[in-house]
This record gives sequence, C-alpha cells and structure tokens, in this order.
Amino acid sequence: MKTTTRHLKQLLGALSLLALSGTALAADAVEFQNWGNGAGNTPLLAAGGSLSVVKNLAKSGYADNPGLMYSAWAHAGGSPWYTFQLATTSDVTIDLTPVLGSANFAPGLTLWASGASKFDGGSEGIETGNNGWGDPHSFNAVGQIGDFGTAWMSGANGNIQQTLAYAVTGPSHLDPSTTGWGEVIISGVNDISIDNSFEQGVTGSASGNQVHLRVSQLQAGWYTLFIGGTDNTKSSTDYTLAVQSVTAVPEPASLGLMLAGMGLLALRRSRRKQD
Repeated sequence: MKTTTRHLKQLLGALSLLALSGTALAADAVEFQNWGNGAGNTPLLAAGGSLSVVKNLAKSGYADNPGLMYSAWAHAGGSPWYTFQLATTSDVTIDLTPVLGSANFAPGLTLWASGASKFDGGSEGIETGNNGWGDPHSFNAVGQIGDFGTAWMSGANGNIQQTLAYAVTGPSHLDPSTTGWGEVIISGVNDISIDNSFEQGVTGSASGNQVHLRVSQLQAGWYTLFIGGTDNTKSSTDYTLAVQSVTAVPEPASLGLMLAGMGLLALRRSRRKQD
C-alpha cells in the first residue's frame, strides 16, 4: 500500500509540474479518424478514386460555441480529423452532406496542406486563447498558418505548411474582439491560400446544411481536414464526408485553343494528301 501511495504521489507531482510548465509539449495533439470501407486513417487517394465516412458531429464543434467565444474545439464530436495522401495532381471535390436530407445542422470544414509528409498531429500547450482555453482544445480553425491559435500545428510544433481554404454554413463572426483567437469567421467558401504552391484555386458552395468544394489542380502530397458544426442553435447529427479525385475539365479558353489546334492539324493533313 505504501509503495502504491508513493507512486501515486510521484505521478501527481509530475502532472503538476507539467501543468505549471509553459513549455511542456505533447506530440499527436489530435487523433485522426478512420475512413470508411477499411481505408484506415492514412489512405492514398489515387487518380479517379474516392474516400468517404459517416461521422456524428457536434452542433458547434467547428464554430459558434459561445463558451469558446465562437472558436473551434479540436476534440468535439469524437475528434473529427481526417487526413489523406493524394497520389497525383488532380482536381479534388470535398463534400459534407447530411445522412438525413433534412438535418437541422450547419456544417463547416478546413483544408490544410502538410506537403510530403502526413500531419504529425501538432503539440499541446503552445498558446492560450482569449477564451481561456489552451490549444488545441480550442484553436483557430479559419486562420492562415502564423495567425494566433495556429502555432500548435506548425513550425517546431507541427508540420502543417499552409491553410488552403475553409467553408462555413453557420453565422459569421466578424469582430475579432469577440472570438477566441481574434479570428474573423466568414460564412461561405473562403480560399485563403497564400500562393498556388498547393492548388490553383478553390470554388464551391456552403449554405443550408451542405458544403461542396472543388479544389483545382491539388498537388500530390498530404492534406488534413477538420469538420464540424457551425451553428449553436442547431442539433448534433450524422454527416457524410466525401473526398473524390476527379478529371479536370478544360477551361473555355483552353478548350478553344485545343479545338483550334485540332483544326490546324487536320488542315495540315489534308494539304499533305493533296500534295
């Protein structure tokens, strides 16, 4: 009994030191979930392939929780984090749709790039938000890397390189003095990438109870998704997350050039035959 008590005291003492230390870090601060159909939590998305999963999501795990000053909660809804490796550069669609078409829910998501390696999960205890919560229990889900609330996932603390886009179907929060990490949360689809090193643009729609993104020419490499609810007045429910690599459709100008080239080639062939 004395040995057990002594070990317990030692453990409590160690935990107290960690709690008091501002430099205590923990790897794998977030846990990645498995995709459906046995794809696991680190799947390779091949050209023309797809991934999907059904997940129960908290109504305001992504945004709009007044207890967090409307910021995200990394562990809400059983840690709704997903990652995938894209095998080849291609257009990619990302959809969040209710399992029940009339779901009283407002989804949201963020897409990050980590380049040649999978996101390592980041570290805990790097920053404390305006809402009093340390990261990533609460964090900035809509900011670019380098913004307040993202240090836990980048640099010496994690290997995320860039935030590419986010989508919110719930209410906007435009006053940074009222949010947990001073972030501005804008309803709709938001392409916030710094440059075109990972993609050539993000389009789509985010309204009602669905999100649809199309990422043009997403580069081969590793990507991370965080999903959840964005309206605290709604109800938690089951949602389908689907990611698909699709064939790129030529832009009108490119299509015109291609057709003109084909016409020129046909004309040359015709002249050769006449000669």
